[in-house]
Amino acid sequence: GTYTRRDGVNDAQLFDKLVLAMRTLGFDPDIQMDIFTLVTAVLHASNLDFVAVTDDSSTVDEKNAHLQPFLQLLGIDKDSFKQAICGIDIEVGNKSYTRDVDKKLAEKHLEALVKSTYGAMFSYIVQSINKKIDYREQTKKMHGSTTAAFIGVLDIFGFESFPVNSFEQLCINYCNEALQQQFNLFVFKTEQEEYRREGIQWEFIDFPDNQDVIDLIDQKRTGILSMLTDQCRAPRGTDGSFCDAMYKTCGSMPRFEATNLQRGHKQFTIVHYAGPVTYETDGFVEKNKDEIPRGASKLLKSSSKDFVKLLGMMMDDSAGASGGTSDSDSPRASAKKKRPTIASQFKMQLDELRNRVDSTMPHYIRCLKPNQSLMPNEFDKGMIANQLRNAGVLEAIRVSRVGYSQRFGHKVFVDRYRVIDVNNSGTIVSLVDSISAMVKSHDGEREKVGIQVGATKIFLRQHEYDYIERLRSQKLNTCSILLQSVARGYIARERYSRVNARLIAFQALVRGFS
Repeated sequence: GTYTRRDGVNDAQLFDKLVLAMRTLGFDPDIQMDIFTLVTAVLHASNLDFVAVTDDSSTVDEKNAHLQPFLQLLGIDKDSFKQAICGIDIEVGNKSYTRDVDKKLAEKHLEALVKSTYGAMFSYIVQSINKKIDYREQTKKMHGSTTAAFIGVLDIFGFESFPVNSFEQLCINYCNEALQQQFNLFVFKTEQEEYRREGIQWEFIDFPDNQDVIDLIDQKRTGILSMLTDQCRAPRGTDGSFCDAMYKTCGSMPRFEATNLQRGHKQFTIVHYAGPVTYETDGFVEKNKDEIPRGASKLLKSSSKDFVKLLGMMMDDSAGASGGTSDSDSPRASAKKKRPTIASQFKMQLDELRNRVDSTMPHYIRCLKPNQSLMPNEFDKGMIANQLRNAGVLEAIRVSRVGYSQRFGHKVFVDRYRVIDVNNSGTIVSLVDSISAMVKSHDGEREKVGIQVGATKIFLRQHEYDYIERLRSQKLNTCSILLQSVARGYIARERYSRVNARLIAFQALVRGFS
């Protein structure tokens, strides 16, 4: 059955929008159906079960209601599926043997098949979209060059800290650390550039630097990800041996924590910029290997559906390009090739992303989740404050407030603050000098007033801004009272004159009758 969504989204309407978007980007109806069919097959695959035949062998549960739909949707036969998932090919010399696997390993094979198939489909969609919106060919036709400006939108996942945090959270939080550092540098660099452009004298602003956290995670040879990759490539690397190497290498680093109790449970804590997070290392090595079953691509290429065959060939191409092995590779050739681990791929893609962002003029939009119930007009203050803190927004504001946080154009400054000294000539320099003298007389102990005149703007520190805003409010209040008194006096005199004139007229009328 279906369930009512808490966020009030209508799935039918959303699906219609998805189909329209796919049609707009050039996905014809047949390809759309192929994609939806594959997604449905993946959903069925997640409900398949295996039964143990012996301690070392297993088979798929043929009574499972999801098996036949899964096979039909993928266009594969049952025997080929069982052979690919419940067995493993072993090559000795020029001969190949198939060995049965136990239930646990068969489940891992199925999980890997689902991940690799869905990943190939995702890559196909991304490549198709990129090809459709590629500006280079159009630019070359129009201008004879492939160089053109572009606008990119980067949706960054947020910092994660759950009751149980694993390898996925480490990668996500590592990305957040790197992008947070980039954000801090961007804020500081933007401040520097504007001060220099406006001719403002300024001093070094101390801003938070999380380079030590990034080094702890991605440093070559001594970083956590590097040690994890070494364990994945070692003949008998395990989560335990990874933990031993990590505790020995990182134990003295200030951002790394591991109590005796945590070491006993193979846990460790990293003190991130947003706060400490404890990670469970169970499954780290296995998750980082990114091993595609040897029979996965072969199984997909045996499908009766062209789209599924294409994905199988894409998996082969991906394995070959990344140094992995396909079904046709010899064991000796396989030994020479090293397939990049998830961590190494993630780091490489993150470095490319950072280089791309550095080459652009970024604009940051911070999105906040107002509540956990997905309801409108409900704001959880604690939750929002925590997000602002974790996103580094509060720290960025602190950095901004340390410098000249308030800026006004010359004309805007004169229009806004001339009321403080109405006898001033009205030039920007004389007005700033007059206001600076007021600030200094108020704060006699301050050697330097935080107001500077730039080429096009007036720069004020937060303290000076707050003070002259109070002066402006007092002046406006005084002027308002004066205007009100003059207006009330005028109204009272007018009222008295009218009443007095009527009284005189009435008295004259009475006297005329007497």
